[in-house]
Amino acid sequence: MTRLIDLTKKVQEHNDIDSLEIVLRLFEPKIRASLKQTSPQEQVDLYQELRIRIIEIVRQYDYSSTYGFWEFADILKEQHSLEYAESK
Repeated sequence: MTRLIDLTKKVQEHNDIDSLEIVLRLFEPKIRASLKQTSPQEQVDLYQELRIRIIEIVRQYDYSSTYGFWEFADILKEQHSLEYAESK
C-alpha cells in the first residue's frame, strides 16, 4: 500500500488524479462518520464540502516541512526540559 505522503507528492508533482482518488477513498470512512453528527438535510452539502477541503489540503500540503520521528522527539525533549526548568 502506498503511503499518504507518497500519494500527496504524486498529486502535487504530476497532477495524478488516480492518487487523489485513492486519498479521497482513504478518508471516506472518516467523512461518513463525521456526517452522522449532522442532520440528514445537511449531509449531502457537507459531504461535498469535506471532499473539496481534502482536495485543497492535498494540493497545498507542504510535506517538506514535516518533522521526522527523531526530530519530533528532540523537540518534545527540549520543551519538556524547558517546562521542568521553569517549574523550579
